Amino acid sequence: MENALTILAVFAHPDDEIGAGSTLARYCDAGVRVVLVCASRGEAATIYCDECATAENLAQVRTRELECTCAQLGIRELRWLDWTDGGIAALPRPVAIGQIVKLIREIRPDVVLTHPEHGLYPHPDHLAVWELVRDAFAAAADGDEYPEAGAAWAPARLFTRAIPQSFFDAAPAFAQYRVQLNGQQLPFHATPDAEVDVHMRVVAWADRRMAAWDCHRSQHNPNGAFTNVPEAVRRAMAESEHFVLAAARMPLPDGVQDDLLVGLEPSQPQPFGTPAHAADLRGVLTRQRAYLTVCENYGRRVAEPGFRDLLGALAASYREAIHLLAQALRRSGAAVGAIEADPRPVREAARCRGADAQLRFLAAAAEESAATSHSRAAAASGGAASFWRELAAVAEVQQEAIKKFLRG
Repeated sequence: MENALTILAVFAHPDDEIGAGSTLARYCDAGVRVVLVCASRGEAATIYCDECATAENLAQVRTRELECTCAQLGIRELRWLDWTDGGIAALPRPVAIGQIVKLIREIRPDVVLTHPEHGLYPHPDHLAVWELVRDAFAAAADGDEYPEAGAAWAPARLFTRAIPQSFFDAAPAFAQYRVQLNGQQLPFHATPDAEVDVHMRVVAWADRRMAAWDCHRSQHNPNGAFTNVPEAVRRAMAESEHFVLAAARMPLPDGVQDDLLVGLEPSQPQPFGTPAHAADLRGVLTRQRAYLTVCENYGRRVAEPGFRDLLGALAASYREAIHLLAQALRRSGAAVGAIEADPRPVREAARCRGADAQLRFLAAAAEESAATSHSRAAAASGGAASFWRELAAVAEVQQEAIKKFLRG
């Protein structure tokens, strides 16, 4: 896409991308160019499915698994460095840095994303990729470094993945888990919540991330880190992804952000720049706030656990929709804080007695939200159309959650 921003994600092995999967899917859907670079083919990994791979063909199997993941997430560009799995730290450092510099100068990303300094867990390949990407991020901007690698390019930001301490607190089994590697027991590392720079709220893309993980069948360890983690916690992790700013030529605004690309938008008209557009956004926002209020009101009275879980999931998706709408309003220069919930849906919902009537109301609300967003997307173009499609995806998550509940 001409003038689109670009994210370059560099990870050590097939499946390392999953921790940023919802975020990558979200940006793909928004028209951002996303390029995934995998340093190795993962050929030294343990195989967890007897029927799907052998030691001889594991590299080919994991290649296909990552291609499957890219299809799920919407990533159209996958590159391989073909470094040796388990041997990245032993590579000639200047040569390896030069390979990444060449990629940066060719791809010209605005943002680079990779492993953190501690690797999330201290796999030697993760630690080495972090160091190589960090050094290449600096060298790519210096025309005197690696002149044979192309014209200098200076990405605006370098981010690393993070798992906040609050997730460890919610999942003690995960906090206690140790990765077995070459006779060592490697712990996962938490990042204090206060050190998180970007919190991506990506509810609408969580199912895509989970489907992407399903692609990596050879790595589904029955005793793995997430085996004993409750499903609700796994989903929460897919719905909220966290990042730390490791280096920046264009700093982030103050406070925790919700966009890796904040402030880096291409110089083109904002999609909601007119008073009419802002009024349209306000109208939809008041309805979404009303539906959130309804879910919260129902949740305070419902006793059945499954229905209560559904209400919690719907409330989370309405919060995501409200966040997207408020963000669009702020970008249009409009005030957000004083916009209240539309009282009419709240009154209508209060008249619904019994779970069946309440479910019908919630299903109709989700259907209305999806139809409204699809209608506006069809009438819009460019960034505005992408925004409404993004909002429609949130409503479709609501519809699927209700259908799943009704199926039992």
